Amino acid sequence: MFDKLSNELRRALSDANYVRPTKVQEITIPILIQGRSVIVQAKTGSGKTASYLLPVLERGEDTIIVTPTRELAEQVAFEARRLGKYKGTSVGVIIGGVGYERQEREALAKIVVATPGRTLDLWGRGTLDLSRFTTAVVDEVDRMLDMGFIDDVRMILSKTSARTFGFFSATVPEEVRRLAREFAPYAEFLKLDEYKPVEIEHLFYQVRDNWREKVSMLSKHTDGKTIIFANTKARAEALYESLDGRMRASLLHGDMSQGARQRSLLRFRRGYTDVLVSTDLASRGIDVIDVDTVINFDMPKDVETYIHRVGRTGRMGRKGKAISYYTGRDKEIVDKIRVMVKSVQLNSS
Repeated sequence: MFDKLSNELRRALSDANYVRPTKVQEITIPILIQGRSVIVQAKTGSGKTASYLLPVLERGEDTIIVTPTRELAEQVAFEARRLGKYKGTSVGVIIGGVGYERQEREALAKIVVATPGRTLDLWGRGTLDLSRFTTAVVDEVDRMLDMGFIDDVRMILSKTSARTFGFFSATVPEEVRRLAREFAPYAEFLKLDEYKPVEIEHLFYQVRDNWREKVSMLSKHTDGKTIIFANTKARAEALYESLDGRMRASLLHGDMSQGARQRSLLRFRRGYTDVLVSTDLASRGIDVIDVDTVINFDMPKDVETYIHRVGRTGRMGRKGKAISYYTGRDKEIVDKIRVMVKSVQLNSS
């Protein structure tokens, strides 16, 4: 399917090491390229970002992409610049925590990736013309709903001149359907949410509730580009400090400043560090396609969080590995996860 795209996009895909289109890309890209609207239900790791960026870049229309978090906005913009580099497409980012003068320049780009609050802020100031956008994409719509942004998104879409809409969501509750029907009554609903464990090898190691034991195991299990998840900011910081000198690591959690978070992600994405130690801030909205291994230093509290964490690996047709350290207290959640992935082999240390 990629072979039907322009030479400029094919060159960029090759540079970015895209192996083959995922299912969501195979189905969604031809529809959006024709200017038709879609509602896509797809789990994390399905390749949805490229499924809307490639048609947007190919069609070359003024486009606004609305995301729930600053981190995701930065990630989408990075990917848009990478895939659009031979097209020469300008990409702007509108997010909180950045000076208004810079944002006003970003607002003039062909593709604008934005969070809802700052978008309405600049529109209210008269420095962002929403009416010029003829294509609009809303990513992680269900999370917009959870975070209370759905009315802001509705306002943004109502001020555009969009004829083509893309709504992307892990789940599609009635409020999400209502929003999509309001702006794109003839949008095609594509449900591509089945979880495919065959792309990821799931390994579980039972441990005592012992910090040193877990840390000592990391050197054996950290393979390639790795994200290590801890359950709290304090534990993430302590783990990051304990790895000092052992591994090239970056740290990510919600108490860090926006600039510090951006620098940490950039270093990890560009390979200056091999390991990202993070809270669940990185489990959604962090789109790094070449993560080899995910390690649950602390077990998540539910299956959904596990899915989002391990969805950081095994992306874009690549194989991935998910390693989890669990104690006797975690056995119930481990059993639920084993049922979900079916073919998981339980290992003990």
